[in-house]
Amino acid sequence: MSIIERRTQQQKELADFDDAEIDALLSQLSQSELEELSNYVDPDDSCLPPSERCRYHTEKEPTGPFNRQKLIHYLEEQSKSEKDWEEPVPFETKKRGKAFQPRQVVTEDKDEDDEYSNNTEWDEVLAGASESEMVELAAILGFTGLINQVQYHASVSNKQIDFGGWSAAAKCDPMRVLPPEPDNDTNVDQSIQKLKRNDPDLKALNLNNIKNISNEKFRDLLGALEKNTNLRMLSMANVEFPDSLGEELCQMLSANSTLQSLNLESNLLSGATITRICQTIVENKTMLELRLANQRRQVLGHKAEMAIAEAVAANRVLLRLGLHLSFPSTRNRVNERLRGNWDLLRRKRRGEEISDDAPPMPPPPTSYRGYQGDEKAKRRDDDEEEEEEPEEEEPEPERDEEEEEPAQEEEEEEEAEEVVQ
Repeated sequence: MSIIERRTQQQKELADFDDAEIDALLSQLSQSELEELSNYVDPDDSCLPPSERCRYHTEKEPTGPFNRQKLIHYLEEQSKSEKDWEEPVPFETKKRGKAFQPRQVVTEDKDEDDEYSNNTEWDEVLAGASESEMVELAAILGFTGLINQVQYHASVSNKQIDFGGWSAAAKCDPMRVLPPEPDNDTNVDQSIQKLKRNDPDLKALNLNNIKNISNEKFRDLLGALEKNTNLRMLSMANVEFPDSLGEELCQMLSANSTLQSLNLESNLLSGATITRICQTIVENKTMLELRLANQRRQVLGHKAEMAIAEAVAANRVLLRLGLHLSFPSTRNRVNERLRGNWDLLRRKRRGEEISDDAPPMPPPPTSYRGYQGDEKAKRRDDDEEEEEEPEEEEPEPERDEEEEEPAQEEEEEEEAEEVVQ
């Protein structure tokens, strides 16, 4: 029987006894028997203190007090006096494999008169040029990566530079601190009084970035604009225009007949108010430019965008609309209507007769297949419609040579800008 099995059997036998019975048995043993019993104690038993698990069993009497330095000196002397162990295989330096030798590159001597030689007449000139001259030459040739902006513009404008060299290209120019733009100093109260007096000199009013305008002043401003007939451009971007005054704004747009440009970007308007504004300017028939982007609610929703597209489709005067539309269907309908309004303006300039009824706009798509880049499906639908309803193609009217001149298009753009202004 092994020692481990014997100890396990003893532990099982002792498990049946109580602590009092074990203490009674231990009290009957002699000192020699207790020492012999301690040899059977498990040294890994965590229930016993370390002093009991690692007992010093040497019976030899001490020869003297413990001296650590003397013991270390004795161990060093003993290790030096003893002979080293003999190695079974002696150490030898051996070289295995082939030594590395770099490949020898053979260079062919080129003659000076060789027709394929890269030597030119400029080699001697460049070899004798100074560093500042090389920088100036790089600027003239357009090597902007080797020089900085100051050196480049100085070479173009034939200015003298006090510093130069390739080291100057690594230095950045000092930052130019520009003064901030001045605040908008427009007096809101005086502007409202001028609008109430219908001042003919007040054609444009800029109230952008003016904070802390009360709702009472906004109401006075809108009320004055209802009867004003001289103001053409009104800009109130980033003035915290509240959504609660949306109904008063729509009443002003329906009553005013001279306002042509309105900017209400970066305010607190909701999607319902924006839709109501787009529907109101249809009856206005004078609004050429409307900007309503960057409001409190960035996403208008499909229902609001469809209503805006319907309102713009019925408008034959609006030329510019500053509003972000998320859905491709509504965005395409608005772009088509604005493009048609520019065409109507061109036709009016040419003196053509235009009916009062607006041309019908395409209906909203039932799906987004045609607006997501599916050109094959779009062509297939067009082919099916042509097969079902064949129509005779009408001959295109002949165009005059004057219509194709680019000067006419430039005149159209200039006239449109004059109308907006």
